Amino acid sequence: MPGTETRIEPSLYDLLGVDARCSADELRAAYRREARRLHPDLGGVTDGGRAMARLNDAWRVLSDPAQRERYDHTLAVHERVHIPPTPQPTPQATWSRRQAWVLGISAQMARLTRQAGRSATQTLLVRHPRAPRAHYDSLVDQIVASVVADTEPRVRAARAAGAAPLDLATAASLIGLRSLADRVRRESALGITNDVIMTAELVDRMWDIMAHELTSQLASALGGNPHTAHALGVR
Repeated sequence: MPGTETRIEPSLYDLLGVDARCSADELRAAYRREARRLHPDLGGVTDGGRAMARLNDAWRVLSDPAQRERYDHTLAVHERVHIPPTPQPTPQATWSRRQAWVLGISAQMARLTRQAGRSATQTLLVRHPRAPRAHYDSLVDQIVASVVADTEPRVRAARAAGAAPLDLATAASLIGLRSLADRVRRESALGITNDVIMTAELVDRMWDIMAHELTSQLASALGGNPHTAHALGVR
């Protein structure tokens, strides 16, 4: 209609304040910058955590090469044929500010743990494979589910250990890995199966991969590598 302005929804790149051709390092730097600005714990935008949740969603998509490629293709199609954005209903506040924040942290934990699991799987398949890749992938899925099962208490423990806001997801994930390592050691009393050995090896290697992102002091405060495989006598 004449005189009516069409509101254009910002792209995920707009939410991060970067160009669509930016590098992965530029994306990471932009996410950290915007997280500092929007994070509820740092006095960010007081909108019930929705701005931070949108930022986390943008980072989840764009930090994964495959998802970013699919999104870029969709974005290019819309720009080329000028498809107007579909009107969206006004979002309703179904979550509290804290719940939205915890969900965002949980999503980050799942992404970081899965990435570490893929890297650990690749190394183990090269050095000492115990099963096909698909079986390792299945165990990684179980590890991810275990790590994010108790997000909020693990975030509190990460804070108590001295983790900065931007390191909370990594630190909480490492706490989750140590908890899983303890459970594996307890359950090994019933018998050490191949799955138990593979899980122990994955947990130990994933710990090292993720702890590399933190200071040595924080990694030590979180308990250090659980050395699960060594505790089971795995050779």
